[in-house]
Amino acid sequence: MGPFLRTPPMGRLGPLLVRSITLWGEAAIRTAWSDPDKITVELISGYKKPLQAENWDRALWELVLASHPLGLEGRLDEVSVPALVITGERDRIVPTRNSERLAAELPAAELVVIPDCGHVPHEECPAEFLLAATEFFSRLP
Repeated sequence: MGPFLRTPPMGRLGPLLVRSITLWGEAAIRTAWSDPDKITVELISGYKKPLQAENWDRALWELVLASHPLGLEGRLDEVSVPALVITGERDRIVPTRNSERLAAELPAAELVVIPDCGHVPHEECPAEFLLAATEFFSRLP
């Protein structure tokens, strides 16, 4: 698909396509949280703020074009630094089993699964996230 995405017609259509985030973005946020009742008007407003910048759609399209597979999954055993993998127990975007697999494949990883939390534990469960991060970093030399 890469060559097709870089054609002149897609250069004009691509930004139009990424603008559709304004239609489905709020639904994606609600999917990312375990408890949608915690989502405030201010939070939604914060997520929408970047969409007010001039040419945000062009920038997002250029990011799509620049993205490519890095093939890192076969090299995880080469990571020698301690790593902390934090996930929400109710992550509906990246299943918890994927985070468990990542932590198992990283030689020096620790996995923290935060109960009753979704895809963005740093936002939905900040106290639990900070506790896990603080405890992890306090054990490092």
